Amino acid sequence: MHMKKNIAALTSSAVAVTTLCTSVVLAGPFASSVLDYDQGTNAAAGYTDASTALGAAERFTGEGVFPGGVTPFNPAFGTDELVSIGSGGHLDLGFDTAITNSASHAYGIDLIVFSNAGFVDSSWSDADSTNDGSGLTGANPFIFGAGGAATVQVSSDGLNWITAAVTTLDLFPTLGYSDFGVPTPGSLGSIESDFTQAMDPSLGLSDFANLNFDQLVGLYNGSGGGVGIDISSTGLESASFVRFLNESDSAFEIDAVVAVPAPGALALLSLGGICATRRRRA
Repeated sequence: MHMKKNIAALTSSAVAVTTLCTSVVLAGPFASSVLDYDQGTNAAAGYTDASTALGAAERFTGEGVFPGGVTPFNPAFGTDELVSIGSGGHLDLGFDTAITNSASHAYGIDLIVFSNAGFVDSSWSDADSTNDGSGLTGANPFIFGAGGAATVQVSSDGLNWITAAVTTLDLFPTLGYSDFGVPTPGSLGSIESDFTQAMDPSLGLSDFANLNFDQLVGLYNGSGGGVGIDISSTGLESASFVRFLNESDSAFEIDAVVAVPAPGALALLSLGGICATRRRRA
């Protein structure tokens, strides 16, 4: 009898965990659906699958071609990792978890956008005595791959859009793992960076001058980088949709978009990691 009760209790617990895991996964903070996509007039060829903007940002790129960990010197570049938005085009994404304008968010950042921007490694230069690609930002840091400015709009209903920001998707290039030791790692790290942790928006290019790779990772302080967006100017307290509109002359690319959770929701995000582990072991 006791054995049957114990089995019943374990079964009940397993069902409860499975149900909770399913809820966490479905209500994740990343964009979960594509409402509409218009590639525009000059989108990058081959980068027109809008579904690549769904889910988490890339941590490892170039599988089967030139595999390497995603770092500020080695951004994502696969056609299955990025979607391009050319001039006159737009990308509309939906979220299961609302984007909220909350004073609890660090630096007032409510939304983080990941692209394929990256720092030019100044160590790959004849002017550098090593010329070894060890990862140096140089005296005048330069970011490649950002493209044109993105007009970022949000909406509560997917019909009426309000502009939150017009910005180039440059600072801060994505960092996949916080324990990467080289700018182009050949394998996964063991400490995932936090894609929901905003970088300090007061930092500028000059703050990255003359940093080596370890110093650069240290400046990220556990964050996965990305361009932070504050939606307070829209007057909306929450939104469930975001639009990237290209009103510039150059295309830009999107890897992923995440709604910054309230501090109390971080425990659920950790549970999401446990759930992912359970799924992998199943």
